[in-house]
Amino acid sequence: MARKRIGSGGGHDEGEGGHGDRPWVYFMVDCFMLITEFFVLSFKFKTEEVILPHKLPPGGTVPSRSQAMLDKTETLSVHVLRSGNQPMYEVMKQQVSLAQLSSTMTTTVSNGKSFTVRVSYERAVPWEDVMAVFNECSKLKIEKVGLVPLRGEPTDNGS
Repeated sequence: MARKRIGSGGGHDEGEGGHGDRPWVYFMVDCFMLITEFFVLSFKFKTEEVILPHKLPPGGTVPSRSQAMLDKTETLSVHVLRSGNQPMYEVMKQQVSLAQLSSTMTTTVSNGKSFTVRVSYERAVPWEDVMAVFNECSKLKIEKVGLVPLRGEPTDNGS
């Protein structure tokens, strides 16, 4: 038979392991640990999701024929080249200067149709000559302007 010590201070029994008449403490500690473990294991960092712009064509990157029929924009091709030291612009199968290009584009756009301008250029053409076409398009408020990528090998073998 176990005896109680007098003056032991908390009324704990020696054989009971410290909590004596309070077994619910173990239950509370177990519940606290299980809830904490649940939150630790289920916690995830949220990554920012990339949102694609809504300007993709409806059929993917390959334009569909029905979309091309509904689209009422016309394509205007401009090719930039050099004749001596002067830049020349080939538009509608005519070689014109920058001033003539501006007047040609003004009369073409003034018809009320919307245009897509595609700019191509020779390798030896300075970039400022190509940018002149973009500047003219911004003056005329043509929003769809793009470059045609260069293809083939350079003629000067990289020098």
